[in-house]
Amino acid sequence: MSRTFWLVALAVVVSLIPVYLHSTGAASGGVQARLRVPGLAADSSPPASRAYRMGWFLVSPRPTVDSVLETFPQAAQHSDAVLLQREVPWTRILAGTPMETIALEDYDELIRYLTGIGLHVSILVDPLDGLDRTREGNEMRAAGRSLNEPEMRALHEQWVELLAKRYHFEYFGLASEINSLAARGDPVLFGNLRDMSNRLAPKIRADSPGTKVFVSFQVDEAWGRPPIPPSSIDQFALSRTFDIDVLGLSSYPSFFFNDPGEIPDDYFRRLEVASGKPVLMAEGGWTSAGQSGDESPASLAKQTAFYQRFFALMDTVQPELVVLLLFADLDLPAWQATAPPGTNVDGLRPFGHMGVVRSNFQPKPALSVWDARFKLPYRR
Repeated sequence: MSRTFWLVALAVVVSLIPVYLHSTGAASGGVQARLRVPGLAADSSPPASRAYRMGWFLVSPRPTVDSVLETFPQAAQHSDAVLLQREVPWTRILAGTPMETIALEDYDELIRYLTGIGLHVSILVDPLDGLDRTREGNEMRAAGRSLNEPEMRALHEQWVELLAKRYHFEYFGLASEINSLAARGDPVLFGNLRDMSNRLAPKIRADSPGTKVFVSFQVDEAWGRPPIPPSSIDQFALSRTFDIDVLGLSSYPSFFFNDPGEIPDDYFRRLEVASGKPVLMAEGGWTSAGQSGDESPASLAKQTAFYQRFFALMDTVQPELVVLLLFADLDLPAWQATAPPGTNVDGLRPFGHMGVVRSNFQPKPALSVWDARFKLPYRR
C-alpha cells in the first residue's frame, strides 16, 4: 500500500468526526424538486430482510496502514458498505498537483482494496470542519482561502465532478450536517454551499447516472438538543432547499439522552416527512463508556439498548443505507502518540468508545444486535 493509503484513514478520523460544540448564525434558501411522500411507519414485528446496506466510516483503531488492513477485513464480516468522508485536498491542489494525480495516489488503490473485500463504497466530500460545522475545513483554513471565493468554489466543483466520473459511487454526499452551519454559522457561506450543492447535483447525475446525491442533516441539532440557545431557522423546512435524491441523517443521541428509550418515536421520521425524501443514515452512534469515561456493565447495556432502539426507529423510515461511525473503538493513546502536530485528539475522546468491538476487536454486547440485523438477507 502507498503512503497515501493510511492518510485516508487518518484524514477521516481527524477531520471528519461529527459536531458536538457549535457557535451562532442563520441562513435559508429554496429548492422544491424530487420530493417523496414517506410511507406508513413499519410495524413492530421483526423484518424478514433488510432493504439497506450496512457499514461504518473508514476509521481504524490506530492511524497506521497495518491497523487499516487489520480492521476492515474484520469489519467486512459484519458489513457490506463503507463511507469515505473527506475534505477536498486543498494543500496539494493549491500547490499545483493535478487532480488526476491526487485521485490516482489517494483513491484508486484504496477503492480497489475496499471493493475487493466486498464493501460497497460511498463518499461525502465535506466542505466543513468535522469538529465544528460553523467553519470551513482544516486545509481550506490553513490555506487562508474560503469557499466564499468563486475561484475556490469552481475548484471544489471540479474535484467533485472528477470523483463522480472516475468512481461512480453508490451515494455521493455534498455536505455534512449542513443544517448546523445554517443554524449557527455564516449565512453567506451557507448560501454559497447550498447553491454549489444544487449546481453539482445534476452534474453528478449526468456524470454517474447510478449515483444518488445527498447532503446530511444533524438530527440532534434539528431537534434543538445541543445545550445552546435554539436557532431561529426552521431546520426541518430547510431540508427541502437542497436538490438531492436522498437525505442523510447524522445523530449521536448518547450526548443528549440518558437512556435510549427516551429517543422520540419520530426522531428520524420527522426529517423524512419534512424533506419529502428517502433517507439514509450517514453517521452516528452511542458510546459504551459511562460518565466516568470507562466502560461498565451498565454503560455497555445502554449501548446495546441503543442498537435495539436504533433499528426499531430505522424501521419507521426504511432507509436506503445505514452507516454509523465506528466498527472498532479508537486506541486514543496511539492517536496521541502518532497524530500530526495540531491534531485535536481530545476532540475525539467523546467518540472513542462508539465501536461495536473494542480496539483489540473483542466484541461488545451491541455487536450481537447489529449482527442480527446484518444477517438478514439484503433485498433492495
